[in-house]
Amino acid sequence: MFVYTDLIIEFFGRIIQYVGLFIVIGAVIVSLYNVLTPKYTMEQVRHTLARQIIFGLEFVIAADILLATLATDMFQIGRLGGIVLIRVVLGYALRKEAEFK
Repeated sequence: MFVYTDLIIEFFGRIIQYVGLFIVIGAVIVSLYNVLTPKYTMEQVRHTLARQIIFGLEFVIAADILLATLATDMFQIGRLGGIVLIRVVLGYALRKEAEFK
């Protein structure tokens, strides 16, 4: 019974993780296009990109938390905790960058 539960959790965790990654990739592509368009200033592009990366990063952090429930030993828990910590600090720094106007 728990094997199926673990597979379901891992499946949805990976889906959420990929959604976050696709959001970040899409944000980068749109920002590259906007940089080449004279309609937007560099500051507008930077702030929009920072907000979109934060949004995608929140999905990735949620997936990491979900996948942490499947960790079987302290090494995996520590590794996932480190990854989440780095992503939270990165999100905080990006949030400060987006608010700085």
